[in-house]
Amino acid sequence: MINKILIAVDRSQNSKSVFSTAVSLAKTTGSDLMLLHVLSVKEEDHPLTPTYTYYPIVEEYNYETYQKEYAKYEQRGIEFLQNLTQEATAAGVKTEFTQLSGNPGRMICQLASNWSADLILVGSRGLKGLKEMFLGSVSNYVIHHAPCSVLIVRNVSTESEPMSSTKAVSEQQL
Repeated sequence: MINKILIAVDRSQNSKSVFSTAVSLAKTTGSDLMLLHVLSVKEEDHPLTPTYTYYPIVEEYNYETYQKEYAKYEQRGIEFLQNLTQEATAAGVKTEFTQLSGNPGRMICQLASNWSADLILVGSRGLKGLKEMFLGSVSNYVIHHAPCSVLIVRNVSTESEPMSSTKAVSEQQL
């Protein structure tokens, strides 16, 4: 029986599919939701880490600027989670959220274990070959290390959809 569903989200387009799938599943099963956003250096809007210089004044300025930008980055994550929580609650699903910092795959598995999740929902961008090897795969890590069942919500972009027969014919004619 599924009582607790952990949803790993970021601010990507694919996370919307993960979230809506999770809300539908939670409504059907009467499960509680836990939304998780992991602050990671791999995320697109993560502030750049300050560089070290031989000039202490410049280094101090860089560090202070980084701290301010990181605080804004954290706040954007919290606001994002609050909005999703309100949306799920309005749909009649008991929802809570948390934001952690670190390696996304590890943080997802750790929270799933600590919270005693019955199911984890994560998205997948559908990267293949070298892109997957070099960019890594959070969903792949979670599948192999999760303490519970995992549901992967595939990206629904045109890039991962099968080519239609009319498109295939027109490309062959060129």
